[in-house]
Amino acid sequence: MRVLVFEPQYAGHNLAYVHHLAERLLALDCEVHLVTSSQAIDAEEFASHLGDLIDSLQITALDTFSTRGSTRSIRVNGPSGLFGLWRSLDLGLRSIEPDHLFVPFGNPIASCAGIPNPISSRLKRKGVESEIVLLSGKYAHPQTGRIAKMREQIALMILDRGPWSRIHHIVPHAVRAMKNFSSHLDCIATLLPDPVDKPPEMTKEQARVLLGIPAAGRLISLAGLLERRKGVAELLGAFEQALPKLRQDDRVLLAGKATPEIRELLATRYSDQIAEGRIQFLNRHLSNEELWGACIAADLVCTPYPHQLFSASIVIRAARVGVPVLANAIGWMQQTISLFGLGTTCDTLNPEVFSNNLVTSLDASGSFNIGPAGQRFLAFHTPENFASRLTRRVAERVGRRDYAPEISWEEVLSTPCQILQSA
Repeated sequence: MRVLVFEPQYAGHNLAYVHHLAERLLALDCEVHLVTSSQAIDAEEFASHLGDLIDSLQITALDTFSTRGSTRSIRVNGPSGLFGLWRSLDLGLRSIEPDHLFVPFGNPIASCAGIPNPISSRLKRKGVESEIVLLSGKYAHPQTGRIAKMREQIALMILDRGPWSRIHHIVPHAVRAMKNFSSHLDCIATLLPDPVDKPPEMTKEQARVLLGIPAAGRLISLAGLLERRKGVAELLGAFEQALPKLRQDDRVLLAGKATPEIRELLATRYSDQIAEGRIQFLNRHLSNEELWGACIAADLVCTPYPHQLFSASIVIRAARVGVPVLANAIGWMQQTISLFGLGTTCDTLNPEVFSNNLVTSLDASGSFNIGPAGQRFLAFHTPENFASRLTRRVAERVGRRDYAPEISWEEVLSTPCQILQSA
């Protein structure tokens, strides 16, 4: 079977998802084509995520995507971004003529695929089974207000009319909203794990040596792409306010590529704390081992993301290594952390509240442990379960009956819950 995976981006989850998907497709003896961007294959993340699979994939790198000025990063939103995506997908479909299509990060394309267009019509006409993975959407969290609810209904209507054979979403509320919208979406919507690898064997001391940070003291970690939407400024402000209540060797670790705005903030307002070692700043793309190290080295993982209503895989990583999380009390993080006992949430936009919770969460971190509910949650969010659920239909089409069993969301929820229903 000829399978096309369409993924032009290379940051965040994107190539990690491609790796897990492609690895399972190759195990099913599929002919796997990856259509991506020339920017992606030139990025260090490409080799980092796909290096062991590159020789097994048939890769087409296109330079037909819209880009953002001198940075050359791929633009996926707005008229030019969407036009570049659709044009590139069309080129891939025409040249490869797949039997099956996967779009591992499909939110931009899904936003207009249900509006009549030649590509969606061609997919239906040629009988190409197409599957899309969604990470966000107007329907992925409860909406209030007439305008917001109307936008939610429009987004669901566009999804309902799209060319998709299956729609996978990583947020339980989104799947429930789809299933409640129409019988068609009820049949094709499914909850997908956010795949988090097994952590390396590493002690806290070894993790700190790996990262080149002090071995002594307690550590609050914020890792990944360091930008405004991650709440870096809010964390630093709360930490600064909490200093009189903290120990002398308590520190904050900021690990990952930082935007110019964050670099400027650190170089000006927080230069003294960096010089004193209270803020440890690692401004670089983290390898998978280093990303794990940033979690293992910590006593508290912080995700203060001011407006993040959707899934955050760093929460799952922290839980997998037994480190509590302090997160903003909104959306998926609030629901998940509270339901499965993964840490604490608070209003991270309130400096005093955030500061107080930093102190209490850090003080309580020494006695933290993952309970049975958290363990079931972690069993769901594995690469194996992600790949198994995502490629279920391909396995059926190629006649594989010896397929790996899946862990369902019903198994995760041992008791009925009003917040996260079975999906």
